[in-house]
Amino acid sequence: MFPENNDFHLLTEFALVGLRNLKLRNRLIISCLISTVFPLFFIYLYAYSLYGSTEMTGQILVLSLLMIGVALTMTLYTYMSISHPIDHMVQTCQAISDGNMEIRIQDTGNDELAYLSDNIDGMVTEIQLLLEQRQSSEARKRELELRMLQYQINPHFLFNTLNTLRLVAQMNQDRVVSEGIRSLSELLKNTLINDHEFITIQEEIDNLRHYFSIQAIRYAGSFHVNYEIDEELSGYFLPKLILQPLAENSVLHGSFNDGTIMEICISCRKDKDDILLEVRDKGKGFDMNDASTVPKGLGGIGNRNVNDRIHLYFSDDYGLTITSSPGRGTQCIIRIPAITSDTEFQKVNRKMQTDAAL
Repeated sequence: MFPENNDFHLLTEFALVGLRNLKLRNRLIISCLISTVFPLFFIYLYAYSLYGSTEMTGQILVLSLLMIGVALTMTLYTYMSISHPIDHMVQTCQAISDGNMEIRIQDTGNDELAYLSDNIDGMVTEIQLLLEQRQSSEARKRELELRMLQYQINPHFLFNTLNTLRLVAQMNQDRVVSEGIRSLSELLKNTLINDHEFITIQEEIDNLRHYFSIQAIRYAGSFHVNYEIDEELSGYFLPKLILQPLAENSVLHGSFNDGTIMEICISCRKDKDDILLEVRDKGKGFDMNDASTVPKGLGGIGNRNVNDRIHLYFSDDYGLTITSSPGRGTQCIIRIPAITSDTEFQKVNRKMQTDAAL
């Protein structure tokens, strides 16, 4: 046990704190004096007191001087081997703090200072990469902000133009054109301005109604749409614009092109904890076993985007399933989890990602 007194605490504070306030050179000099010079000096004084000015005393003096010289030389060498890497490290760190991120310490030694230098070099490299990423991110952010501003300007100009055209159509009592322009305006507003990734089923159905209204002008009398939507499910959430690509495939690839009116049915129902969305048409259909008869649209970007988005948001257990047969039409079914709020979507998404990681 160490004696617990003020002298001991003062000595400890001096050893741990006081010496740290001295430069490395002064610490080494004090260490050399205490450990070598003073002991040899006292040994010489003790020998001189015993033997006086004799040959033995002279030999002890010469030996003490030699040992002091060796000790001072080793101390100087130790000081240089420590101070030079530290000075180089300090100068490099100062240059880095001044903004020169290309400089490195590059200590080739094999001691603790070299290990510290390697770690500093690694941290500087990591900081440099982070700064470059930040600069790239800031540049990308500015570009996106500019694009966002452009997108904010263009849709408003477009909506104003469409409203003007709609008024002109109403003045000329052209109801079809007026309704088509209204549907186009609403559809663009919901797709360009509404930046929410998830919308309610009711909002998705409204977008689909506007889309069919526009296509009815182009393909007048070629199709008829029925909706079978459970009102209790209208408030559930789903990824935006996952039904429109399927509806577009029905209109473009399902029609007989012979004047026959094609029936399209949009339905939504609940299956336990899942929602099933269905786009079914009684059109031409195709042979799923014959790749040459599959319409290009059914393997195109729209359907892949729908399936990939569902897999991204949820998991591979959900997605798009397509069945068809010639002359009997095509059936597209989307399975997604039943989500009643955006907060619940975040929970489901995190759970799916955790399950996928495991």
